[in-house]
Amino acid sequence: MTSRATELRIALAAFGLLAVLFVAFPQIDLWASGLFYRGDGQWLFGREDLILAIPYRGLPRLGQGLLVVLLILLVLGLFKRFNGLRAKRVLFGFLLAGAVAGPILLVDNVLKEHSGRTRPVNTTVFGGPLQFTPAFIPADQCRQNCSFVSGHVATAAFIMAFGWLGAPALRRRWLIASIAFAAYMAFVRMSPGGHFLSDCIFGWFATYFGLWATEWLFRHLGWLPPASE
Repeated sequence: MTSRATELRIALAAFGLLAVLFVAFPQIDLWASGLFYRGDGQWLFGREDLILAIPYRGLPRLGQGLLVVLLILLVLGLFKRFNGLRAKRVLFGFLLAGAVAGPILLVDNVLKEHSGRTRPVNTTVFGGPLQFTPAFIPADQCRQNCSFVSGHVATAAFIMAFGWLGAPALRRRWLIASIAFAAYMAFVRMSPGGHFLSDCIFGWFATYFGLWATEWLFRHLGWLPPASE
């Protein structure tokens, strides 16, 4: 079994165990959010506090900028005069497709639009008017841009894509970096009551599995050679 296959098996097992854990014990989410709640509708930080405002507003802009840059590089790579870019056009296409598949389509257009899960700050547990619902349980407490999963964390996790097709050691370093960056963004989103812990954890998994799906498609179409680890 290759290291990549082993990694995928571990990720699937971790995803399954965590999903069961958060569904069976939803109070974990309430406990984690409670660490940041100060009572009377007050949280550790406000979303507009400078310590949070910069990453909160900056990360989506950074993600949008990356999409534009990748699209430009991909288009330029179609022309023979840009030989250096032409040799990497499949890589640019993979990164662009992976960004669209995970953080945009799966997270923003499927999970966040249909989960119905409201954010911690809006729940009765933390002084809001709406009901708390566990992760993965369909709800009717939110109509759009819902809590499950975190788009910011999914976007932060996308940095794993830069080592996705590399050698095992390089791939591991980028995966570890993505976990660290995602953990930081989880703090940014949880501390003002914007997301539950499970929103953040499964936001990372959404990007991870989105990249696996993208890789499978590229290899199936012959745009990438068979994995050779």
